[in-house]
Parts: sequence; C-alpha cells; structure tokens
Amino acid sequence: MLENVSDAELIEQLANVASQNQLLIWSPYGLRKRTGELPDEPDWQLTWHDAGKYATQRMLMCANGVGKSCTTCYEFALHVTGQYPPWWDGERFERGGWEAWIGSIDNDMQKRGPQRALLGRDLDEQLGTGFIPRSSIKSLETRQAGVKSVADTVIIEHVSGENVVIKWLTFEQGWRKWQSGDPKIILWDEEPDETVVDQKDILDEALTRLVRNDGIFMVGYTPLLGQTQLTEHFMDSNDPSVFYIGATWDDAPHMTQETRDRISKQYRATSVDARSKGIPMLGEGRIFDTSEAQFLINPIPIAEHWARIKGIDFGIAHPAAKVSLAWDRDADIVYLYESWKKTDVKTRDHALVINAGGEWIPVAWPHDGEKRDPKSGKQFHKIYRKEYKVNMLSQSARYQSDTGGAQAQWPIIETMIDRLDSGRFKVFRTCSEWIGEYRSYHKKDGKIVSRRDDALKASFYALMMLRFAVSAAQSNRIGRRRQSGAPLTTTV
Repeated sequence: MLENVSDAELIEQLANVASQNQLLIWSPYGLRKRTGELPDEPDWQLTWHDAGKYATQRMLMCANGVGKSCTTCYEFALHVTGQYPPWWDGERFERGGWEAWIGSIDNDMQKRGPQRALLGRDLDEQLGTGFIPRSSIKSLETRQAGVKSVADTVIIEHVSGENVVIKWLTFEQGWRKWQSGDPKIILWDEEPDETVVDQKDILDEALTRLVRNDGIFMVGYTPLLGQTQLTEHFMDSNDPSVFYIGATWDDAPHMTQETRDRISKQYRATSVDARSKGIPMLGEGRIFDTSEAQFLINPIPIAEHWARIKGIDFGIAHPAAKVSLAWDRDADIVYLYESWKKTDVKTRDHALVINAGGEWIPVAWPHDGEKRDPKSGKQFHKIYRKEYKVNMLSQSARYQSDTGGAQAQWPIIETMIDRLDSGRFKVFRTCSEWIGEYRSYHKKDGKIVSRRDDALKASFYALMMLRFAVSAAQSNRIGRRRQSGAPLTTTV
C-alpha cells in the first residue's frame, strides 16, 4: 500500500522504474519551446521527429556529442514498442508484425552506439535499461563477432500484441547483407565508407528494400567522410519526403563552453567543422564561411525605431518560407530575428504566418509571385495582398538599378557575406531554419546548388529590398498619407 511507503522509498522505487524505461524520462529539445516553458530552447530534435509526418527519409547531420544517436534511437524505440508519449506528433506505427534493421560501422561501434542506447550498457545485468523496456524484450540472440555480447536479432513485443523483429547489421559486412528482406524501418548510426568496394552500394540496397515495403529511413551521423552519396542524397534532393536537419555544439545546451574547448583541441584542423558543426566539405566548398560565433546572438529586444521588412518565398513546388529583418540604421546592423518554412502550406495559412508579428511591416517577394494561380487565374502576389491583406511591396525583389524578373544571385550573396564578415548582419539563435540552410549552401560544378534554401532566399529578397524597410512610426505616417490622398514618399 502506498500509504505505508515513505517518501524516500517511493522516490527510490520511481527511480528504479525510470531506470528500466528510458522512454518515460527522455524528451527532445524543442518540447519546452513548444509549450512556452523555454522559448529560446533549440528545437532541432523535435523538428526532426515532427517531420516524420510527411518525410519517409530523414537525416540528422550533426556535430559529435550533441545527441543525434539518442534522438534517432529514441524514435526507433517508440516505433518498435508502440509506446508513444502524449506529446508525440510524428509518424506512428500502430501495429507490429514487421522487421526493423539497424546499421552501424562495425560490431564495436554497434555495441557502443545504438545497442547501448536501445538495450543497455550490456546484455546481461543491464538489459532493458536503454530506450526499449525490459518488459518489451521477448528474446535476444547474439552473434560471434570477435566482440563480446553483440546483438544479432531481438524480438520486441509491440503494444498491439504483434512482434517486431530487429536485425542488427554492420557496414563492414558488405552490401550483400543488405540485399534481401523487407524491413519497415532502417536506422543508420553513422554511414558506410563508399571508398570500400563492399560498402559503396549499401545505400542503394537499403533504399530498395524500403521502397518495396513503403518503409522509412532514419540516419544520424557526423559527416567525417565529406561529400558522400548519403550527403548528396539528402542535401541535393528536391523531394519533400527527403528531409534533413543539422545541429552544432551551439545547439546542445548540455555541452558547456569548457567541454567544447577541451574537445576541439583534440581534433585536426581539417575535421573541426565536421566534428563541431556537422558540416561536410560540399562540392567545391561552402558559399558562406563566416564563423557562426561572429553573427549568431541570443534574442534581444527589437527597438521601436528600427526599420523592419519581411521576406518570403511562395512555396511553388517547394517549401514556403518567411523571415523578418530589423535594421538599426544608426549602426547599419541588420538583425534576422525570425525564420519559418513549411512544406505543402496553403496560401491562407502562409499569409497568416506572414502577418503575425506586424501586419504593417512591408513584405519583399520573388518574381515568381507574378505567376498566376491555375485555379483563379490571379497573380499570386495580388492574392496575398488583396485577399489576405499582406503588406506586399508593389514590385518583386530587385536591385536598386535593375528591372524586375529573375535577379542574379551573387550580388546579394556578396552583400550578405560583406555584412556577416563586418559584423553588420546578426542572426538570432532561434532562427533554426535559416541557420541550417546557411550551413549547407554550396556550389557544385561551378554552380550554386539551389536546394533547401527557402528561408535563405527569403532573407535575400528582404535584404535586396532593405531600402523599403520602415519603422512603426513611418508606417503610421504612410497610412495617414494613404487615407488623405497625399503623395507617398520613402525615406531610406
């Protein structure tokens, strides 16, 4: 009876229960941000989980030590057990009766990585102290691997009463081990080495298995091998069902600055970006290389007299996006204080997002807003302006001396680089969509790879039209002039 149990004994019992079921106590970064409890909390983990609603292939390309393996293994455990928390808003597997595969570099990395996270530190006394509860583990087979206690096949009881079979594979076993079967989930912890003959085709084999079974692919890795097939598959894809997000040491509050400094000293200079930021060498190189420490800041109050402007991307055949800029004219510093993007968003919902935070703020938009909606025959920018009261600028984004239409990309890129390098462009750390795109923006074959750049493009349009930014007081004066019929002027 609980009334006969002391507080100390109850706490001890609860601790014992929690130690046997990590699913009860783990939660991702971003959950407290969603509830408003911690507005500045990074949200890359929750964003990655939520993307499972529409993306069948998801990748976490992260720095060492930020929690990528915990993130991927946690979701894997939810799916194989069917034990979803109340806040879960991602993909769900309501029934069992299928297989799941886990891939690791080798047996030792399997044991120290996903096996420890899912099953526990060892397979004897601590079995069930990982994310998969001991009560859900029906049987376990190990393999002779030259490394003690390496899992080979584990049978998990799903809450539906149907079993899920987990098979553990390694990349060093070669592509033939991945050649047959019909898994519903494949989880990779790190990636194959495609320079090794037997490993270069593993990605193709894994994706083939999943396509045949309408399955999902989850990957968490640090891009130490550079521009690999896996990196290109996710970063260069234009398919909304292929999703990735990155995370650096700055996105991991559990890593102190002392820890970061100590660890970074152990790395070779050539691997620092990959290990501390999760950034691979891409094609001929990244377009932006300004240190993030130079421009990322914690959110600050936006002064009332600062001029503001928003930039948007319409989301025609790609995600819709919005960013908000504030311009301290006296210091000539531009602050990117808000970013947002979403796939398959309706025009009405996009307009609501744009208007949030100030309907008076002018909105810069790209030339494809002059295209016509196939249903109504109306131009998109006019639909936003007239039907949804978005304060669209009267013309599409363009340089001061240029006509409309498509604009050359490099001039605005160079303008942004100049501002970043000189400390005149600052970005709030909460703008995760923009930051992720900044890290992955790159060239290939001499050309900019225009993939996953929706928030970044929105910031280009806003910066290109910065001369039309206004403060709240200026906006009020412009509104009064409109009402009086007096001529409108813009002060830059």
